Amino acid sequence: MQQQTSPRSGLAPVAGALALLLALTACGGGPAEEADGASGGETVTVETDYGPVDIPADPQRIVALEFGTEAVLEAGIEPVGVIEPVSTLYTAEELDQLSDYPVVQSAGLEINLEAIAEARPDLIIGGVRVESHDEYAATREDLEQIAPTVFYDFDGAGAGLRDMTLELSRAIGDGERAEAEQERFETRIEEIRDSYADQLADTTFAVVFGLDGEFAVVNTNAWGGEILDTLGARQSSAREAAGENFAAFYSYEELDQLFDADVVFYETDAQGKPDPFTEALLDQGLWQDLPAVEAEQAHPLRYSAARTYSQANAVLDQIEEVLAGL
Repeated sequence: MQQQTSPRSGLAPVAGALALLLALTACGGGPAEEADGASGGETVTVETDYGPVDIPADPQRIVALEFGTEAVLEAGIEPVGVIEPVSTLYTAEELDQLSDYPVVQSAGLEINLEAIAEARPDLIIGGVRVESHDEYAATREDLEQIAPTVFYDFDGAGAGLRDMTLELSRAIGDGERAEAEQERFETRIEEIRDSYADQLADTTFAVVFGLDGEFAVVNTNAWGGEILDTLGARQSSAREAAGENFAAFYSYEELDQLFDADVVFYETDAQGKPDPFTEALLDQGLWQDLPAVEAEQAHPLRYSAARTYSQANAVLDQIEEVLAGL
């Protein structure tokens, strides 16, 4: 998951350039005027976690800040500005596509107001962790000088994140497709519960990833662990040490904590490849001794950190395939 930093850091150096761009807009022929013309002038009001915002009914030039990229990609929209893509989050095809768009926010979350203004957006979207609400409220004031800005907050790394992205999809006119994915997810949860009730009752699961010399067991309130919990799956007692946190952390020497797991999922990137830390975990001798590994029940899990309901459905596909083989 990307590290959270202050979104307002580094904004001062571009203030003069932004003021100049906005002055040009006020004189006519500037960025905002051209963007408004592209959207046809009709607006709708959306309720956000930062108050009501009037946005174009049919936005044509969208800037996607953090957590907004998935919404525009799934909608088939070509944004005019994006956050710097983190390679683990996207397929090779998506990364190639994203390379065509101007970067207006660094992977460290620093927002480039000048680059956003130059992109002439008619809508700016993004998702915000609840703990960063106040910082983004101040940043939003700067962004609103350029274009209507829609931010939604979310909490945790489970359904709250997916629901936030669903709201962004609605704001950009892709709500019907996104809602269908949500409905499909909820329907499939019930279908898998019913079809594989015996396997779910008789199997203990774990979702893990590697760190430098350590491994983490994902809790039931986050990522793939949360989706398994929604299915009613029993999960390894190793995750209990996490408490309210998203994962419990152990040294390699404590891999025996996973001995109660019949099935272990290990996280990969969007292309199905584990990161170097997780690869190192898979190479450990104690990993090879795990009952799940010896039984050939250690499986990769793409999109464990599902940001959309479409990605969550991809997680269900993988879980169902494993359940079918038990």
